Amino acid sequence: MNLNIFNNLKNSIKKSNDNAQNFLNELKNSIENTAEEKIEILEKFQSENKVSIGTKNLMESKMDEILKNYAEETCDKGDLYYIVEKSKNEDTYVAYKYEEDDDSVLKIQKEDLPQDANVNSALRLNEGKYEIDEDATLEIETRITNMANEVLDEQNKILEEYRKEGHLYRVSENINGSVFLWDITDEPKMEVEEVDFPEDLLDKAIEGTIFEYVNGEYKLKEWFLNESCNRTR
Repeated sequence: MNLNIFNNLKNSIKKSNDNAQNFLNELKNSIENTAEEKIEILEKFQSENKVSIGTKNLMESKMDEILKNYAEETCDKGDLYYIVEKSKNEDTYVAYKYEEDDDSVLKIQKEDLPQDANVNSALRLNEGKYEIDEDATLEIETRITNMANEVLDEQNKILEEYRKEGHLYRVSENINGSVFLWDITDEPKMEVEEVDFPEDLLDKAIEGTIFEYVNGEYKLKEWFLNESCNRTR
């Protein structure tokens, strides 16, 4: 085969492969971006960070406060509608409606919304039609994100103070991988949910099990297990 023909063929194949890879990358990014548009801001934040059950509940409560407060601050613009979810297998969106003395949840048909409306969009009614309030959408996203970061920082600060080198911790509960611990060395007045518990020890983190915090990690106390087994014989 002529060398030039061979090189041309090789380059052609390489170019085709590059084009195919670029197409796949663009498709992947498009799918990811579309998926993100359907995820509520706080849900996305929580999925990207290690947060406890209590922290999640606090964030959700504060998010509701943010929406209510913003609706009151901008009541001159009309009632505030905030899309929080796209219904599964339906062309409808779930939205919170904030109006004076009457907050409610409602479903809005996709056909009744502006074309660009999606989860996390703030809406107003204008002459009976929904319109996206761009300023409100951006402001609400900023407030929720700032709040979530502040609550997460506070959670992590409490956990850092709770984790103490050489201390023993007793498991009080393990709820679907959420491990609650008591510091039995200091015997504090509260338990904490450890969001960074070793995954390889989750099956051993049953109620009453003792762990020691050593070199920044929880270690299973084997002597406690052996002692417990001896007592049950």
